[in-house]
Amino acid sequence: MRQKTIDFIFSVAKDPRGFEKLEKFVNKFKKKELIENILDCGVLPEVFSHDSSEEKMWAKYSDVMLARCLTLLGLKAEVLGARGNSADVLAKAKEYTIVADAKTFRLSRTAKNQKDFKVQALDNWRLNYHYSLLVSPLYQYPSRDSQIYRQAITRNVTLFSYSHLLFLLNQGKKFNLAPVWNIGNTLKKSSKEKDFSNSALYWGKMDEIVCGIAKKELVDLVKYKNTTIERTKFLGNEGISYWENKIQEYNKLSKTKAIGMLIKAHKIDQKIKQIRKAIDIKNLTIV
Repeated sequence: MRQKTIDFIFSVAKDPRGFEKLEKFVNKFKKKELIENILDCGVLPEVFSHDSSEEKMWAKYSDVMLARCLTLLGLKAEVLGARGNSADVLAKAKEYTIVADAKTFRLSRTAKNQKDFKVQALDNWRLNYHYSLLVSPLYQYPSRDSQIYRQAITRNVTLFSYSHLLFLLNQGKKFNLAPVWNIGNTLKKSSKEKDFSNSALYWGKMDEIVCGIAKKELVDLVKYKNTTIERTKFLGNEGISYWENKIQEYNKLSKTKAIGMLIKAHKIDQKIKQIRKAIDIKNLTIV
C-alpha cells in the first residue's frame, strides 16, 4: 500500500485538484488499511525531492490519515485544506473541539529543533477551540530533556505518537480521549515545574493515560512500540536502497552530465541571473 500511495502522490502532486483527489483516495481505505499504514505516515519517502510538490502532498496525506483515525476513535474530524498559519485538522466531540497537526520526517534528516514540533504555533492556532494536538513518530521526539515538553505542559498542547494512535485503533473501540488532551494540565498539577522538560516524565504519564483508557497493561503498549521499531527499520532500508541506487546511477554519468546536474542542483544559473538583475542599474537617485 505504501508504494501504491507514493505512486498516486506522484500522479496528483501537480494537479490543481490534487488534494481533493488525495482525500478521495484515502477515504476509500478500509479500517484495516488505515491501521496498516498509520505508522508509515511519519516517514517521508526519500524518493520525493526536498520541498517538492510530492513532499507537500505527503504531508497532506498524513493529515487526512490522522483525520480518518481520529474519526475511528469517536471524534468527527476533517482536514481544513490549504490554509496558512493554522492547524490542518479539526476534530469535534460532543464536549469539546480539538485542532491537530500530523508531522512527517525524512529518516535521512539529522538536525531537528523546537520549531519542527510547532508547540507554540499549535497553542496559537487553538483560538476558540478547546485542545490542540501534535502527532509525530515517537522516535523523532527528543529522548532527553527538551523545552518542547515544558511548552507542551505549560500550554496544555498534547504531544502524541503514531505508536500510541495505532495502539488505540487496534482496540477496536471508541474512547473518551479527554485525559489525553489534558495531559499537560494533569502534569502541571502533579509535577514540579523544574521537571517539566523531562521526556521520561511526559511519556511515562502518556503511557499511563493511554493504557488506562484502553484498560491494558504497559507491556501491551510496549509491543506496539516494538512494532514501530521494526517498521522503521524496514522503511529505513527502503531509503538506503533508494540512495544506493542513486550512487550507482551517478557513477554511470558522463563528466559533462554530472557537471550539468551539479550546476542545476546549486541553482548557479539562477544565482547569476539574479546578480545581473541586481546590478543592472540605469539610474541611482539618492534623496
